[in-house]
Amino acid sequence: MTEQDVFKAFHDYYKEFPYNVMEIKFSFTLAGSYDVDACYFYNGTRKETALDGRELFAYERFIYEVFKSRAGTDDQFNIAVFQIQHNGIYSSEYRWESEEAKKNLLDYAEVFYQWVHERMMSMIFEYEKEKGLLPVQNDDDGDLEYLSSWDSGVFTFHITDKNELEHIVMLAQDGKERVLDMPLKDYFREGILEHHKITNVELADEWKPWNTMILKSLHYDIPHDKKDEFVKYI
Repeated sequence: MTEQDVFKAFHDYYKEFPYNVMEIKFSFTLAGSYDVDACYFYNGTRKETALDGRELFAYERFIYEVFKSRAGTDDQFNIAVFQIQHNGIYSSEYRWESEEAKKNLLDYAEVFYQWVHERMMSMIFEYEKEKGLLPVQNDDDGDLEYLSSWDSGVFTFHITDKNELEHIVMLAQDGKERVLDMPLKDYFREGILEHHKITNVELADEWKPWNTMILKSLHYDIPHDKKDEFVKYI
C-alpha cells in the first residue's frame, strides 16, 4: 500500500459529496492511539462528514504504521493532513505539534493507573494459577473453575535513586492480609519507569514530583471520578 492508495480510497469513498476540497486529519498520541477527522469545503462552507468510515480502516492503519516507523526520527510527526480535490488531485502535510504532543502525554499519564490496575489483576491471576494458589470448584457443566483468592489489595511501586523499581503486592480476603511475592513482567516494569520519567521530566511543570505510586484495588475497575481515593503519588 502507498500514500496514493490512501488518497484514492478516501476520494472514492466520499465521491458522492458535492465538495471542492476534502480534508482528512490524523492526530496521533505518543501512547499509540489516534483520531481521524474528515470534513469538506464547498463554496466556502466547511461541513463535517457523516459517513461510517469502517471500510477505510485498513488505509487509516497504513498511516498509523507510517507514524510508528518515523517515531523518534527527524521525520516524526503527530499530525497528518490530507487535502483531496474533487477531481482527485491531492496534497499531504506531516507535522509535529509540540503542544499537542504534550497534551497527549498528559492525557495518557492521567489515566495510566487504569493500565496499571488492569495489568496487575491479570498478572496476579496468571501467577497464582501457575503456582496453584487459586481456589477451584466445578461449574454447572462439571468443568474446573478458578476462583479469586483476594477481594482487595494494595499495590506499591517505588523507584529508587538508581532508577530501579521495587514493589509490594498486598492482598486481602475476608479480612486476612498477605504479601504476594510475585515478580513483575518486564514490559510492566518498563511501563512504570517510563511513566515516572515522563511525569517527572517532560511533564514536570504539570505534575508534582514523585517516586512512589500506591494503588488500592477492590478487584474491579477504578472509576475516574474516584481516582484520588484509590491512587496516590508521593
